[in-house]
Amino acid sequence: MLRSRTGGEDRAREGTLSSRFEVRPLGRADKALALEALDRNPVRDVFIASRILHDGALTSLGPSPLWGAFDGQQLHGLLHVGPNLVPAVDDQRACEALAAAAGGLYPTRMVVGERATVEHLWSLIGSSYPPPREVRRRQFVYALEPERLVHESDARAPGLARLAERSDEDRVLQLSAAMYTEEMGENPMARDPDGYRRRVRMLTARGWTYVYELRGELQFKMDVGCASGRTAQIQGVYVPPEQRGRGVGTTAMAACCALAFDRHPNLSLYVNDFNAPAIALYERIGFDREPYDFQTIMLP
Repeated sequence: MLRSRTGGEDRAREGTLSSRFEVRPLGRADKALALEALDRNPVRDVFIASRILHDGALTSLGPSPLWGAFDGQQLHGLLHVGPNLVPAVDDQRACEALAAAAGGLYPTRMVVGERATVEHLWSLIGSSYPPPREVRRRQFVYALEPERLVHESDARAPGLARLAERSDEDRVLQLSAAMYTEEMGENPMARDPDGYRRRVRMLTARGWTYVYELRGELQFKMDVGCASGRTAQIQGVYVPPEQRGRGVGTTAMAACCALAFDRHPNLSLYVNDFNAPAIALYERIGFDREPYDFQTIMLP
């Protein structure tokens, strides 16, 4: 649902009348303060930290996608406003204040974050959006430290884990689109083929896509979807259907995670509570569950 930034600003100012918080867009002068706040829960809040560190969210031209709830000089919560509406708050009152800033220059397609916060935020703003096309009500959050990783030695692993290269683009694009279609219920190549190809190309260029190759065939892929100095969030995990049930996923993901630890100090991910095979895989290679869940609300 498209709503103007001006309207968001008006609602933000109105919301502060009954709150002790000042709600305003964040700018480049707020970068250090924002990253300090996000570091209090680095796994939960890696998406917003990554938008600041890697996507120039606070330095790009145009309206800021990030809003903050301030009590004096203290930043008590952030809200990413855009196609992904993502809260990062510990204080329910900060969430209520930030709700007034929801809406922006781009249609929101997804609300995602810590489950309790997303549920509360949606109770405040949901009436101004169309009914969700799907709600993933409970998604387990997992994190992995290097010393917890369980994996086969290189001598026993039959394939090769490596970073994807530009020459892999078409094969990675095919696997990525198949994963997205299976997971989200829509084909990204039908909705925005050029934009989706750019996304795949960007992740490869950043060194954020990992593949597992055996006899010239890509049997597995995973992406780092977002990253901070504290953690990298794994997304896009995919084993082609014809390779499933053979132990490929366990071997390949463990090998790719080992490679990812060369660049990232911690790995994290979230997974639907009904995806028992994926949960078993992640736990088998050492991922530990965090003490909170995520929720994703998908809009038309």
